[in-house]
Amino acid sequence: MKEVYIISTGEIVNGKTAGARRIMKIARSLAALNVHVFLCSLADVQKAPVEVQEILPGVFFMKSLSPGINAARRPLHFARTLNRWMADRSTEMVVYLYPSTFVLKDFVYLAYFKYLKKRKFFCEVNELRTAIAFSAVPDGKLISRLLQWLKSSFEFLKYKLNEFQIPLYDGIVVISTTLENRFSRSARKILKVPILCDADMIDDYLPAGLAPDSPFRICFAGYIKVEKEGFDILFEALSRVNQTRRTELYLFGILEDRDKIKLDKLSDEFHLTDKVFYMGNIDPDKLINEFRRYNLLILPRPLNRRTKYGFSTKLSEYLVSGVPVLATDVSDNALYIRDGINGYLIPPGSAPVMAEKMLQVIENYNQQVKALAENAYNTVRQELDYRLFSDDYSNFFWSHGKVSQN
Repeated sequence: MKEVYIISTGEIVNGKTAGARRIMKIARSLAALNVHVFLCSLADVQKAPVEVQEILPGVFFMKSLSPGINAARRPLHFARTLNRWMADRSTEMVVYLYPSTFVLKDFVYLAYFKYLKKRKFFCEVNELRTAIAFSAVPDGKLISRLLQWLKSSFEFLKYKLNEFQIPLYDGIVVISTTLENRFSRSARKILKVPILCDADMIDDYLPAGLAPDSPFRICFAGYIKVEKEGFDILFEALSRVNQTRRTELYLFGILEDRDKIKLDKLSDEFHLTDKVFYMGNIDPDKLINEFRRYNLLILPRPLNRRTKYGFSTKLSEYLVSGVPVLATDVSDNALYIRDGINGYLIPPGSAPVMAEKMLQVIENYNQQVKALAENAYNTVRQELDYRLFSDDYSNFFWSHGKVSQN
């Protein structure tokens, strides 16, 4: 029997993040090949004894029966608790780390499992963390800018040291071509697995047409970060479109106070206060049905170091919904979105270009919407369904060689 222990600092089973949803698809991909997958998060496993529940065929959730201990000591206790469970099992097992921004905890896991306990240890790399450090735009005050620079410098150093761990893993799984190119020479083995979808969620829903007098409703879902997602460009584009056709934007996801202030300023600047609505962070299981209340789903990311190396996992849920998707040509979006065929693709960074595309979408909506949905479903089934990558994962974890590519 083969076993994979997916470990993470953040919540997995009860998590509402894009990362938690990706982990579940990875687990199901492996379980489709009769591999047993154990989901182990620091939030749920803190000390022995643990209970193990089978939540899906071949997918098990590990959880401590009683509350944990001092938070500062938890990563090591977490690792020890898992290892005691592993020690009693005669299986071919590997540990697969889904990383977090708490990189010191990730280093504890690596040192303990790989170097102290000699277990096969792999890691997912889904963004270039050094690009995160200087992504925040400081305000105009000198003291604030200096403090922000010092904080960013510390984070850059921390994430750079984290990148030096890449050769230490038995292999890494990356989410984008740019990450694959960047780390292919330093990683022992590397596998590219893009955004993952569940084709079984497709119910062949076809969106209705757009009534002449109804507002055009656009939806964004994800972590609402102004600079990362390009909301300044999006809001300017919306302002231009609203000169001829009422268009509304609905936002779902985590919104921190700092970004809420920025969004409010952009709404005022572009006269969109009655056209932009924050809808909260709803249960991920409800998102696809929620998407179908809108005419267009959008990923307006600009091109920068952070978006160049990442790949929005939200695109997978967008495609499964059947609602047309408008995305910018960053990272690997162009590998899966064909403009006018299964979605819409535009160059990043231009509000006039985005506004022009939106007006074209509105004008041709009723003629194109059903064909777009059918082609998006085909993309999911043929290129992105999690079962398509089961053999890739298995061969990667239990074979030898320098590089494994999908």
